[in-house]
Amino acid sequence: MRGVKVGKFDTPEAGPAETPAGAWPPWARRTATAVLVFHIVAVLVGALAAAPSSPLERAAANLFGPYYQLIDQGYAYRYYAPEPGPTPVVTATVRYNDGRPDVSVRLPQRGLWPRLRYQRQLALANHLTADFEQARRTTGDGGRSVYARSYARHLARSRPGCATVTLFTQSHLIPDPARVAEDLEAGRSVDIDGEEFFTVPERIGEFPCDAF
Repeated sequence: MRGVKVGKFDTPEAGPAETPAGAWPPWARRTATAVLVFHIVAVLVGALAAAPSSPLERAAANLFGPYYQLIDQGYAYRYYAPEPGPTPVVTATVRYNDGRPDVSVRLPQRGLWPRLRYQRQLALANHLTADFEQARRTTGDGGRSVYARSYARHLARSRPGCATVTLFTQSHLIPDPARVAEDLEAGRSVDIDGEEFFTVPERIGEFPCDAF
């Protein structure tokens, strides 16, 4: 190592800083910082664009539209606010030809724990219903939904020996808050999961298990 003469002594010449073992190189740290800053800005812009918001806030959020689609973030700002809409519920009837009784499967499953799993099933039911409606609009056959076929395939493979999987979708309507408050004040119990708050099930399609 070269040195610099200072009086009678040589001192080491300052060289480039060495990266400690195991540490990220400078370019990686800069890249990670840029990604984090971009994500934080996108999340804040999306939150500010939720109604009520200004045209400027919504225009800024539109710039991050592809990123929201990539990370599936849009529903966090539109699903529950400002007013939640009806909740899609997907049910399946698994039939057997060997004498076993039919099996009913609900998505989301009531009482599922931890609640994060319930939330994920709720999102799956929402995506499946939306894809079913899209397939019906574009092809005239909602049974051609990619999500529906994928879910039917999962049910068929997880239940060996089944004959068919039939999928249905329906909506869980939002009870009238005024009516709920009135019933509670009168001491009447309110079953917000009662059948009166569900639409009539709509058939998505029937899928042979042996097709998967």
